[in-house]
Amino acid sequence: MSTPTVVLSGVHSGPNPSPGLGLARSLRSAWPRLRLEAVDYSPRSTGLSASEFDRVHVRPGWHTADLDALCAGLVSIVESAGAVFLPGLDLEAALLADRQPGHPALLLPPSAAFDAVVKPGETAASLLGLAVPEYRFAEGVEDGADFAVRHGWRVWVKGSRYEAVATNGRAELAAAIAGLRATWGGETLLQRHVDGAEESVVFAALDGELLGACAMRKTMVTAEGKTWAGSVDLLDPPSRARLVDLVRVTRWTGGGEVEIVRETDTGIPYLLEVNPRFPAWIHGATLAGVNLPARLVAAATGIPRQEREKAHSTGFVRVVEEIPAGPHAIGVVPTGQHGLSCDGELPGHRCADSPVPAPGGKHPSGMPVLSRRLALPRPRPRPVDLDHRRAADIADALLVDPYESPARVYFGGVLDRGLDRLAGVCRDVEDATGVPTRFAYSAKTNPDPRVLGAVLRRGALVEVISQAEARRCAEAGFPGDRVVLGGPAKWWRFDGGPVKFGAVFCDSVGDLRRTLALVAEGGVYADVLGLRLAPPGVPSRFGVDVTCPRAYRAVADALRGAPVGRLGLQFHHAASQIGLRAWLREFTAAITVAADLLTRADVRARCLDLGGGWPPGLGRAELGAQLVRATRAAVRELGSLDQVLFEPGKYLVEPAMAVFTTVLDVREGRHGRAAVVDASIAELPDWGSHPHPVLWRAPGAPWRRLPPGDESVFGRLCMEHDRPRAGLTLPDGIAEGDHLLFLDAGAYDASMSFRFGV
Repeated sequence: MSTPTVVLSGVHSGPNPSPGLGLARSLRSAWPRLRLEAVDYSPRSTGLSASEFDRVHVRPGWHTADLDALCAGLVSIVESAGAVFLPGLDLEAALLADRQPGHPALLLPPSAAFDAVVKPGETAASLLGLAVPEYRFAEGVEDGADFAVRHGWRVWVKGSRYEAVATNGRAELAAAIAGLRATWGGETLLQRHVDGAEESVVFAALDGELLGACAMRKTMVTAEGKTWAGSVDLLDPPSRARLVDLVRVTRWTGGGEVEIVRETDTGIPYLLEVNPRFPAWIHGATLAGVNLPARLVAAATGIPRQEREKAHSTGFVRVVEEIPAGPHAIGVVPTGQHGLSCDGELPGHRCADSPVPAPGGKHPSGMPVLSRRLALPRPRPRPVDLDHRRAADIADALLVDPYESPARVYFGGVLDRGLDRLAGVCRDVEDATGVPTRFAYSAKTNPDPRVLGAVLRRGALVEVISQAEARRCAEAGFPGDRVVLGGPAKWWRFDGGPVKFGAVFCDSVGDLRRTLALVAEGGVYADVLGLRLAPPGVPSRFGVDVTCPRAYRAVADALRGAPVGRLGLQFHHAASQIGLRAWLREFTAAITVAADLLTRADVRARCLDLGGGWPPGLGRAELGAQLVRATRAAVRELGSLDQVLFEPGKYLVEPAMAVFTTVLDVREGRHGRAAVVDASIAELPDWGSHPHPVLWRAPGAPWRRLPPGDESVFGRLCMEHDRPRAGLTLPDGIAEGDHLLFLDAGAYDASMSFRFGV
């Protein structure tokens, strides 16, 4: 029986390679005289120049080509060569499964299998016995910000078809969502980052029967996280049994890869994704003695292998190699111009001269174009009606004449409900732990007299970071024993006292020594005097790092015999920046070392301040549960406590104010429409840290919320970065004189606002 021809697609080889070239090398090792033909959609696919291929086909690009005709043309290439086809491009394989279902020469999964592994892959994960990281679909940064905050901004943004971008902040999140939507079309998927070792399982199957599989652990990766070296091993029996189930249920044909990350802290294996084709590192498995492409071709064609599988090593590394460029690649024009459509024999293969687009960059095979073409058309989103409570809050508060714009709007009802929620959190923590719990509002977040007055009436404490803030709170009616003083410059412009505070927390060893001296001299009285602890594993300019031996000894020496009535410990790092899980880990590590320090100094902590920086979107139960976990951890290490404090600033006041604006102009630009308003970064200086929900109304009409999209709101200032909101869909009828209301502007947007251009 003669050896068949195999047609391979996806042959680009670069930092983010396609698998075609690795497939060719694996098949050559089984059949040295096997005829191999390469298919790709741009002469920029570098693997087209590889000597492994006897013939190359550069097909028309995806931009305007008829998709049915492209599929039929590919099938014609395969059939005319008496070949079988192994795809190296996910979307091409999905398209062929849909347009050419059940073709015996196409070694790819059926459409139902693609449905089972679509991101986030819950069906596949269930069959494989894997967990799925927490996720959310998002059309814009506003959809995803709350999710990202809960995970310390450490999330992956995944395109609808390909690509994943790691983010660590609001700006990165917004850029990733916008970029992936523009590149791939459709919704983006946000998933929690899982710290751990990445693994892969590669397999081959035919008509629902597993032909073989092996596991790979990454030992070296590129900056994008792509495999550059790995070690290969056999698949353990339980994992193999679950893989058999996946293959059987989906009636899988072709190659596949299961990408997994095993969480370091818990050991839980999480599914990242299932790729419906062989991975780019497939030849590494062949070098380790598991030639899955050859097993698949042999099973599909009945042709016995001429060379046996041989293990050259248990691992592999990738190298960069220069090779002669084929005629199709010589003279390829820069991105944005045109290359040649080639379809001929090598060497000296013939080239037709019909121009086609020549995609460049990371995706020369044109998958972004195909992805956008396959994305389902979606209607332009319309503004959304408000819920009754939100509408009532606005109606009660918005007493501003439309001509007095911009203006800050205060929602007293929202603030009162926030204070009710905080009082409930205090009761919940006290009931669960037995430790009296109170909150201290952070005055720097927004020192508006209305806010301070509401906090005062509730009997809560207030947290300040300067003498000026302390005087302002005293003028508002707060007695000294309800004021918590902290920060790195607390004694700046101190007049010598005497002055009384409920608690004073020191930010450094020097600050501790100075504060103890002031207490000893009678200039300062404090019910609680304590130390702010730096997070051990997160960079921070604040607090004392008690894991440092020098600081440890200095604090212990300062506390021995010091005039401290009740000692306190404060841990104050924003959970909204590092996530609740990381916050609890850092807190526990810091408090454990501090407990050892206090034992050596022969003193006991009586008060614990859990600080602020809580994500504003947390509900009562979620915030209470976090504080309960932290309090219990502290009691285990420190013993009984007299009091627990926490400091909600942004958490309380961010939703309690908005900025009312008027539309001055609506303009069309290169990047779509934008509305220019009379507000600016002067009124919304904190716009970069969180996406403000934006409401719109035409004169006399009700308020509606603007949905995510690709349009923007520009401020009035002549500054390039005065763009207080991007990623919106503006209403079709928006016009000069309409109003916009920027919500969630009650925290640093209020306290940091300034006069500019008025």
